[in-house]
Amino acid sequence: MANKLAQNKRAPAQRSQTPAQPEDAPGSGPARRPWWRRGRGPQQIHPGHQIHDIGRRRFLLTMGTAAAVTAFRANIALDYEFTENTSFKVITPDNPANAAAAQQFPGAAWYLLGGFEVSNRTAGNKLAALQPAMNERAQASYIGYSNEGIDVAQLFIAIQNDAYQRKITTAYLYGDSFGGMVAVVLAPLLEQNGIHVKMIVFGSSPSNVADVLDPGKRYISLAGAVVPYLGIVGRLAVGAWSGLANPNGQDMYVAARTGIASSFDTGQNSLILNTSQATFLKAFPEQYDGGVSPTTCIGLMYDPDDFIVNASLAIRGWHVLLPRNLFFRYDVPNTGHASPEIHPDTYRTGLRILQDTLVPLPSQQQPRTRYF
Repeated sequence: MANKLAQNKRAPAQRSQTPAQPEDAPGSGPARRPWWRRGRGPQQIHPGHQIHDIGRRRFLLTMGTAAAVTAFRANIALDYEFTENTSFKVITPDNPANAAAAQQFPGAAWYLLGGFEVSNRTAGNKLAALQPAMNERAQASYIGYSNEGIDVAQLFIAIQNDAYQRKITTAYLYGDSFGGMVAVVLAPLLEQNGIHVKMIVFGSSPSNVADVLDPGKRYISLAGAVVPYLGIVGRLAVGAWSGLANPNGQDMYVAARTGIASSFDTGQNSLILNTSQATFLKAFPEQYDGGVSPTTCIGLMYDPDDFIVNASLAIRGWHVLLPRNLFFRYDVPNTGHASPEIHPDTYRTGLRILQDTLVPLPSQQQPRTRYF
């Protein structure tokens, strides 16, 4: 009996001398389990559970990506729906003055090409300001850019179709600011297809992105990288920012609301069009192949103190690009930048002088001296 009691007293000591189990062995105590399994009880994490978690995460990631892509597409699509302008369509105002010009000058037409960020509605206002002077040589039309982006080939096709319908063989191009670059690229295409471009007028047109003063350059550099991803959300931001930047005496809240309301005007351009124009402007004059006919006259109308385009640099640039063409310059001081709709009388006078100097009517030409 005494021996059995002694053995029982020694039993705990013997159990305490057994080797320690591995930390991840089943049944090990909480203190010995790794930190990532402590507090989870004695059960193990089965491989099937891990596969299930990975599958759920993959599903959530896929659904999140799909939702983001859908939201992005809807964002861009909504912006386009707000600004679905006529796509590369020639607009010829139906009025008595244009009808009279069509009879007096059959086969001739003016085409006004709008500037950077100029909506179709504003291009129409510019044409209305210039039409009385344009009608002294031809009918007056303008062509709107598509909100899907600027495409010179589509512009050419639109003018060619209009020329075919109206039997136009002589074209006059008025480039409003950025539109001057477009006119120079269009002119060779028209010449190659039987439409003689008799005169191009640059209304405050830069000849290179370097001619654009700093505020415009910063926007142009940013537009190509950011604007395509903004869509309707970007239109809200651009509208609010433009309102706050030009409050015109309004408090900040009213100014922001005014800017947003203006940005949602359906007559305005889409941000995608503005981006493609910025890309074209940055790449010019590489798009020009040097094919403007030397018989095409070049008229220049600039405000010497233009706050958007450096007039002297632009004029020198056009002389370099078009060295064989006949130039004539008429300054429009104190008018700002490309603003015939704001200063119609000044611009009409300038355009008349350019026409009378470069493409005079037969009755205006000086009689030739005859020698007997």
